[in-house]
Order: sequence, then structure tokens, then C-alpha cells
Amino acid sequence: MLNTNTSFSKKQQITVPGDKSISHRSVLFSSLAQGKSEISGFLEGEDPKNTMKCFSELGVRFESLGQGRYLVQSPGKHRLVSPRDVLDFGNAGTGIRLSAGLLAGLPQISAIVTGDASLRKRPMARIMDPLQAMGADIRSISGDGKAPLQIQGKQLSNYSYKSPIASAQIKSALVLAALSSDISIDYEESELSRDHTENMIRFLGGNLEQISPLRFLLSPPYEFEGTSFVIPGDLSSASFYIVLALCAKGEPTIITGVGLNPSRIGILTVLQRMGGKIEISNPRRECGEEIGDLVIYPSKLHRIEIEEALIPSIIDEIPILTIAGLFSENGFSIRHAKELRAKESDRISAMVLNLRKLGVAVTEFDDGYEFDETKEIQSAQIDTFMDHRIAMSFSILAKLSGVDLKIDDVSWVDTSFPGFFELLKKF
Repeated sequence: MLNTNTSFSKKQQITVPGDKSISHRSVLFSSLAQGKSEISGFLEGEDPKNTMKCFSELGVRFESLGQGRYLVQSPGKHRLVSPRDVLDFGNAGTGIRLSAGLLAGLPQISAIVTGDASLRKRPMARIMDPLQAMGADIRSISGDGKAPLQIQGKQLSNYSYKSPIASAQIKSALVLAALSSDISIDYEESELSRDHTENMIRFLGGNLEQISPLRFLLSPPYEFEGTSFVIPGDLSSASFYIVLALCAKGEPTIITGVGLNPSRIGILTVLQRMGGKIEISNPRRECGEEIGDLVIYPSKLHRIEIEEALIPSIIDEIPILTIAGLFSENGFSIRHAKELRAKESDRISAMVLNLRKLGVAVTEFDDGYEFDETKEIQSAQIDTFMDHRIAMSFSILAKLSGVDLKIDDVSWVDTSFPGFFELLKKF
């Protein structure tokens, strides 16, 4: 395993930006709700800000009250208006997919939704097909199942769906379509995906019946009123500094106010099983979400087999878990993660390519990759493929190893973690 170049002489305490997934949803739900809402802890990153900008084009007013705080005034879902121009979600895959569902269920709305070059490469048929089965008029303009998408809102029909993919984006797109059209939806998935949407519905007083851990029934009425949305720190963002703290030497690191949704804490489970010492203190609950402070101690890590059931809860953290694998006894292995190929980049190919540049002997599979214990790496040019998590993961590796890694473009990091590099300089 690699030796670390980083040592903390004193206990570190940091905060991370607001949860990106919940920031997106705070925009959507405050837009669905009629009246005034207040959002605090909002992630001031390009992705959620693009979602906010798009909903301002639909007739929702957002007023900044300071860093991460907004006053929202919405006319309610039935008074949202068609945008005058194309809705550009930039790099926000969550923003475009969830918003497409919401807009598809509003008969008064006609819109085209699109994004940047990276987003336009990502698959949209996974939401379009079930939305069309609900009665939605949504299509890929180019005909290739990708953005830009043409949406003509319709009154949809009650729907029952068993998803072949454990995906919070698919689930949330269909649920938001049901909320928009005031219909019921019976939804089931094969593995538990993130349930931020369900938590927000419960927080707002919606009628969501949990039939089983993997199945729920959502039924109208959906008369949501404006409220206060408090967004916790993003565990996915925290994961980069969790790995940094585990693999460094010296004193522990505390990360305060982090969201600990049970469907998201797979990263903690995996790192603890790898030998990482991570403690949770000051547990509390805000906006339907569990929150706590993390205390991370430098630890000796080792290779484990990550079971398939955990993959949906760690899918975004696999790049930084891979970096932890470089500092682990016996290396690292990830399988059952084919969904990685449909992220901001093909993250399987991207990680394998860059690891091989470093001199790591990696075996690539259709659904993952593996490598044995690595003693040293070499300086290399890192290709990020316009993917913020690739950029941040290899930046953490450069910090820990002391090896000069030239990362081709780090501008993508601002989509999810503004201030990442300023924080990294403090360590």
C-alpha cells in the first residue's frame, strides 16, 4: 500500500457544503408548494444553482438572503408558466431528470430541457419510458434517448412501477410527475436507493405509505404549503475529506453537520469495514433527514469485498473509495457497479485509464475493476473527462501521496463543491 505524505499536528474541524441532492429537491418542492419558503444550507454550486435558475424561468422567485440562504415565493404548481426559452441545467443530471418528471405532469407547461456537452451524453430513456407509460408527452429531440428533451405537460394517470434499476433519479422523476398531476403512484425497486424525495414528502405532510422497505404508495391530495427547508452538509462531499483524514497521520478530523441518511451512509459502512475508525457524535434531525458530526481517526485500511446490496448507496463515492484502496493492504475491488458508466463520465473507464497512467496494474470488468496492493505511483497527467468527482479524487491522492499529478481541468469541481481547493490547502 502507498505511504502517506500528509500528517495533521492538531485536531482539524471543518464543514462541507450543503447536500447537493437535497438542495435540488428544496428548489423543486418549494416551487411545488404555494406561498413563501425559506431555504438554508443551500449548496452554492453550479448544479443546484442551474436548477434554481430554471425554475425562476417558470415563475418562481428566489431572493438571496446571504450565503446558502434563500427566500422563495411560488405561485404553486398549477400557476407555474411555460419558459420563454430553453431550460439549461448545465451539468446537473439530478436537476434535469427530476425537473423533467415534475414538468411532464403539468398540463399548462411546454418546455425544452437541456444541458452542457457532458449532460447531453447521459441516458434519459430510463425516465422517459416510464413517464410515457404514465401518459407523459416527453421525447428526445435528436431521437437518441438523450437531451435536449421536448416536454408538453399532460394530465397523467395513476401508475404502478417496479424499477429494474435502483435509482433515486428515476424514482424521484416519477414521484414528482405524480405530485404535479395529483395522481397516485405505487413504486417498487430492487435495492434501496436514496430516499430524500420520500423524506421531503413526509416532512411536508404528504400521504406516503411504506408497504415494504422497497415499496411505497403515494396518494393525493398534495396541497403543500411554503415552509423552511434546512439542508445538511453533503456526505458525498465529506467523503473526500473522510478518506483524506483516514489515510493521513496524526490527529483526528471532525466534520460537522453532515447528512446521515440511512440510504447514503454506505460510504461509512464500507470504510469502517476496511478498518477506518469513524465515530458519529451529536446526532439530530432536520427537514426529515438525520444529521450528525463525524470524528475521523487516521487508520490502517485493508481490502474487503463490497457486496452488491451496498452499491446503490455508494455509487457516487466509488472514485474516492478507489483512492482509499491505494492506501489499503491487498488493494481494492469493486463489482456490480455498471451504473458507474452512466455518470458524468464513464467512471469505470476513467478511473482505470488514470490508475494505469500512475503505474497501477488494474483489471477492468464490465461492472467494475480491481487492483492488488500498490507500493508506489508515478507522476502523470490526469484526464477528468469533465467529471468533478474524478478531479477531486485525484486531488486527494496528490495531497496524500505527495506525487505531482497534473489534473487537466478542475473547473468541474464548482458544480458540486465550491471552495474544495481552498479547504484542501488548509490541510
